[in-house]
Amino acid sequence: MTIRHLRIFKEVCELKSVTKAANRLYITQPSVSVAIAELEKKYDVRLFQRIKNRMVITDAGKQLYERALTVLNNFDDFEASAFESGKTCSLKIGASLTIGMFLLPPMIKKIRENYPNVRLQVRIFPKIAVEKMVLTGEADFGLVENSVADIHLDSRVFFEDKLIAVCAPDYPAPDKISLADADKYDFILRESGSASREKFEQFLQKHSRAVTPFIETVNPQAAESCAAAGLGIAVLPLGMVRARLDRGELRAINFNDADLKRSYCLITHKQKVFSAQQKEITELCVKMGREYKTGSRNF
Repeated sequence: MTIRHLRIFKEVCELKSVTKAANRLYITQPSVSVAIAELEKKYDVRLFQRIKNRMVITDAGKQLYERALTVLNNFDDFEASAFESGKTCSLKIGASLTIGMFLLPPMIKKIRENYPNVRLQVRIFPKIAVEKMVLTGEADFGLVENSVADIHLDSRVFFEDKLIAVCAPDYPAPDKISLADADKYDFILRESGSASREKFEQFLQKHSRAVTPFIETVNPQAAESCAAAGLGIAVLPLGMVRARLDRGELRAINFNDADLKRSYCLITHKQKVFSAQQKEITELCVKMGREYKTGSRNF
């Protein structure tokens, strides 16, 4: 069994197709089929069920897929360390959607300026997906809203912000709203389970209130655009909507007794071993977050 076997197994799991896996890996379909058969024979385990020309992963296959990701990413870490001796380093960064909107771009630009030889791979996904990337080694570190509960992850605050309710300047709502009247307005919220939605709902629950969103979206930029178009009141991070507020394209709405402050965290796996250059880059990201928090925008 080789790393090649695991890479083939990973692609078949993710693409659910021998043909697609072969195309992605630039090998023949029989080579893929042989590799899967060799894995199943060696470990006496059924990895896939063949149902109507589809590869359906078994429960055992799902468990081994997670282990395969860890092995492959550990191997990638080994290669990264080896490359570093030749002045080359790789770094995989995961970021939640909101952070990808306004904090991540200047960070990536700065990393490229300071470390031109670093091979970057950046993935912007919902928070729960970023946590999984860090746990499985698909990301060297993650940038997410709020802390994380998983005991295998370390969490370090690098930025603080708050949620703010915003609407179009001419939206028919006063600048200050009582929670008792909140259900009179159309709200534009992130999807259930997102960090922004959870924080806002915790605030409402504290005051024994609830709102049903008029528009619900996984895309924070879509929520911002809908609010600017006058479709309702969006609840979004201040850092994300600050520019439109400054330009007068959005107007802030205040709630009584609102405390919507929250922290943004850099998360790593407790067993992750960073190279010297990777450590420098994580420190750079933390430093930039703190500069943004204190008002220094000269990234």
